[in-house]
Amino acid sequence: MKSKYTVYYSFLLVVLMHLGILAAVLFAPEAPTAVEVAPPTIQGVIVSVKPIEKPPEPLSPPPPQPPEPKPLPKPKIPLPKAPPSEHAVKQEVEQEPTPPAPVEQKPAAEPAPVVQPVVDASQSNNPAPIIPTISRRLREEGTTLLEVLVKTNGSVGELRVKKSCGYQRLDDAAVRAVKQWHFTPAKRGDEVIDFWYELPIEFSLNK
Repeated sequence: MKSKYTVYYSFLLVVLMHLGILAAVLFAPEAPTAVEVAPPTIQGVIVSVKPIEKPPEPLSPPPPQPPEPKPLPKPKIPLPKAPPSEHAVKQEVEQEPTPPAPVEQKPAAEPAPVVQPVVDASQSNNPAPIIPTISRRLREEGTTLLEVLVKTNGSVGELRVKKSCGYQRLDDAAVRAVKQWHFTPAKRGDEVIDFWYELPIEFSLNK
């Protein structure tokens, strides 16, 4: 019995649902239709415009006028010179410088001649240079030119070889010997002076 009523109520419920759907479709509000809007039109209005006026042309500058002439300077009239007075003439005569007396120039005295130094004649003070043994074996000979500074006391201050004989051993032997020599010093008049003296030293195997 329950199943019969159940089927009946179910069928009734389905019918009511369909009726509700149908009523909703029939009585639903219509959707608004799109309204076409016409595009706006632009209308121009011609406005009267005044013509553009040209700028006025610049006026030309006036021609330059010549400069006004400068007035010429008035000529200067020289004043007459006053005659010189006797007082002024006397004063000018008194102020004249006297010429200086001529100075007698004495002729410069000529310098006294120089007497060169002389080698002391004593053989003990001036021993002859010794020729090295190897120079004798090699037959070395020649002349060494020395520059000697002879001091006022006759001793040798400085010594240097001005021209070699060609062999270093002979040049050294000449320097060693002359360093010990004694000289008569040079003189200028009565004054004893230092003097650079050129001294040749000869090396010969035949002497």
